[in-house]
Amino acid sequence: MRESDASRPAGRPDTVETDLLLWWEDFYLPVFEYVLPKMGTLEGKKVLELGTGTGGTATLLAKQGASVVGIDLLPFRLAEAKERATQHNVADAVNFCLMDATQLAFPDNTFDVVISKSVLVFTAHTQTARECYRVLKPGGKAIFIENMRNHPAVWLYRKMWLKYSRKLHYFSVRDIETVGAEFNTLEHREFHLFAVGALFWQKGIPIPAFYRWTLRHLNTMDAYLLRRFPKLKNLCWITAMICHKT
Repeated sequence: MRESDASRPAGRPDTVETDLLLWWEDFYLPVFEYVLPKMGTLEGKKVLELGTGTGGTATLLAKQGASVVGIDLLPFRLAEAKERATQHNVADAVNFCLMDATQLAFPDNTFDVVISKSVLVFTAHTQTARECYRVLKPGGKAIFIENMRNHPAVWLYRKMWLKYSRKLHYFSVRDIETVGAEFNTLEHREFHLFAVGALFWQKGIPIPAFYRWTLRHLNTMDAYLLRRFPKLKNLCWITAMICHKT
């Protein structure tokens, strides 16, 4: 779903520019379409992005009217992020800093929103969650988009090809609830059960038409199954947590 900059009302976080999702865009698109409306109007809000990487999400939110601070531990990524923000004419609305997500150098009650994508898996979940709660303003939200541990195909892929993944703290539903316990309220949604199978037609035998058709129909099937059988969410690939501070 896209709209031109001219037709999109300022501050409405209801559209996603897929080029700013940076990787796995087809799989992160529905996740962002879920979380962005949860932020409400971003015009004039202060947002912190943990693990900003090359700045795609920070740039996306700045284009919606937010004032964004993006932090990361890799200086060369921060340089790339600054360049991306400049390319999209939002350099004045984004500040990138070298900082550890578990030790945030900000006062209490600073940000309206904290957001991260695949960051908590590299940290002790509760320590990072407590820091995020601390720097959130009352009424603020922390949005964590994370990888789950129990999807059979993804688990096998990690075991065979991602040796470093053994050191990461992937999420189960219990882990989601543990993070949520650091906040006042939690809502979450899980994504991509059978839809991961569409990657066969993208990575295995690349046939774009088959890939698009399969992804569309498997996404529909996933939505039905997860509504009908909620326990299956523990076998999904991605979770999006919306954590509230009252």
